[in-house]
Amino acid sequence: MKASSRTQAERHTEDVAADLGLLRKFEGFIERRLDQVPSVRALLKEDPDDTFERTVSRFLSAIHSLDDDEAALLLDVFALSPETRRLTRLQERRKAHGEKIGRGVETVAAREERALPHLLTKLLTGRYTQSPLVIQVPEMHDGIIYEATSTLIVVENRRWKETREHYRFAATFDEMDYVTVTRSYPGRTTPHSEGDFKVNTRAVEGAGWNDHFWHLNKTRTATEPMVRGGVYDLKFTIDPDVGSGADSLTLASRAFHERSLLATIQVRFLGETPANVWTYTQASPFARPTKPDEHNRTTLDERGIATVRLRDAHGGLFTGIAWDWRR
Repeated sequence: MKASSRTQAERHTEDVAADLGLLRKFEGFIERRLDQVPSVRALLKEDPDDTFERTVSRFLSAIHSLDDDEAALLLDVFALSPETRRLTRLQERRKAHGEKIGRGVETVAAREERALPHLLTKLLTGRYTQSPLVIQVPEMHDGIIYEATSTLIVVENRRWKETREHYRFAATFDEMDYVTVTRSYPGRTTPHSEGDFKVNTRAVEGAGWNDHFWHLNKTRTATEPMVRGGVYDLKFTIDPDVGSGADSLTLASRAFHERSLLATIQVRFLGETPANVWTYTQASPFARPTKPDEHNRTTLDERGIATVRLRDAHGGLFTGIAWDWRR
């Protein structure tokens, strides 16, 4: 599978796109605010001892790797230009940039939304001069590359309640009609209403279910092939079938066959919480750890969420979270 999840009411700091959008607000790119978005900070720091000045320099390098217009816009938006450095409100910085280019605040905001995904790609792939990490993404054919994927699995009193997914991907060839997500467990898959996909689910004898997500045209009245280089957001929720839902669920994992530049998997526990929780990355089905140790043990955050995150996940190996209910 190729994972995601996140709602506005429940933002996950591992969702780099959301953190990047948050970072531009209020005072912009300052040290105190960077500490509030650890996912972005992790992409910019080569080691924990890196100074804030070095982190700023890397962020500037990533921005300057964009085209001149987008770079100038984002420097103003993030309060990194001389003209906006002392402006403590995003709207003030948008206005200042608009005055430079002779455009209104609404136009600046719209251009900003188009520029941020380009910056996100630079940060995820590390393809800028001062990057702490460069991921070489080879030319691919008849496939897709996930810029970011995330999964949130909700468990309530030991039973699976729902799974929320979000895949942001780029197509690497023309005329791609649909993408397929395979799962081993029964459930009802529902694309998000604001998205551009519909789903056809088919059972695979002895193997589970395939969810085929067909791309829709702008009016959502017919299917339309995806195009090479296009970037798409697939968001959907999976709910248990009526009367089903695994009892005493103890495992949540995803295998990434296509390349995912940043993969986040989370489990949120409502009600009863596990006795032990541990994580693993890039393991075969036979090598997934069945108990915690000093290297893989993890804890729940204040919202009852366990998280594992992996950069450049691919090859069909499993990454996930496991737990037990013993007391």
